[in-house]
Formats: sequence, structure tokens, C-alpha cells
Amino acid sequence: SIPPLSLSLSLSIKTMPFSIDSFPGNYSTGEVGMFWDMSECVVPDELNDAEILERMRSSISDSGHRGHVSIYVYGDLTGHHFPSDAGVKLNHFPAGDKYAKETKMLEDVVAWSAENPEPSTLMLITGSISDELADVALLLKTRKNYHLICVEPSPTPTEVILIPTRSGGGN
Repeated sequence: SIPPLSLSLSLSIKTMPFSIDSFPGNYSTGEVGMFWDMSECVVPDELNDAEILERMRSSISDSGHRGHVSIYVYGDLTGHHFPSDAGVKLNHFPAGDKYAKETKMLEDVVAWSAENPEPSTLMLITGSISDELADVALLLKTRKNYHLICVEPSPTPTEVILIPTRSGGGN
């Protein structure tokens, strides 16, 4: 069995924080559109691209979803080798081309939602969501009754230095 997928503290996707009720009711068989920003949620060094896709799909399935999953990947794909039969839509954007990447992701979400009625699930895997994408996601949730799952990396750990205080309450 493949271990589940969650987010680590280093902006890497390792396992996704789903529970068995992540896909309630009819959403368990509806379409899932997964839009993944690899620039902000990177593949861990210990996994290859095929393994991370398998873990993503397994996590969704283990969470109760039985329908089709469409996966869209955005970012600098240099050095990545996704299997050609994986059914993943790859969108290469060189490092630093954030606006074009976010615009393409927004266009793809709108196009995907036009083809997928309720009950569908929109899954966004990104470190930060543009205001425009957040607005579209909220509209899909409220107007089309979409199920919305947002996955973001955990914050980078903060180093805390403890300084002992003087006993007796002095200066």
C-alpha cells in the first residue's frame, strides 16, 4: 500500500490532509479537478513524478472518492518527467513567470468548471491563491455548489531562541 500524501514544512507535498468525509455524498463519485502549482508545492527529493502522482490519486481514493480526477500541473517543469500515460495536463512556466502561470491556472479552472456540473470538487494545491482565483473558487462553491478543497504548504518552521531570565526579578 502506498503511504498517504501530506504537506511537509518545506513546501513539499508528501501526503494530503484528507479524511474519509473529504468527499461527502454525491461528491464521492463526481469529477475532481486538481490544479497544482509545483512552484509553491514541490515534489519532495525522495519521490519521482510518477510516485507523487500515484500518492495523490491514492490519497483521494482512500478518502472516499470513486470518480474521475483531472490533474493540471503548473510551474517550471525542467527536469521533471511525468509519465505520458498519466493523463496529466502539463503547463510549463519558467521560474519568475508567476503572472502568466496564475492566469493560465485561472483560465483552466474556468474551462474545467464549464464542462463539469455539480457535484464536482475543485482542488487547489498552491502556496498562495490570487484574488481572481479565490473569487472564481468562491463563485463555484456558492453558485454551482462545488465542493472546494484548498491544500497549501505548512509554514516554514520558525526558530525560537529561549533566553533564561534572572531569578529574583532583577534587571
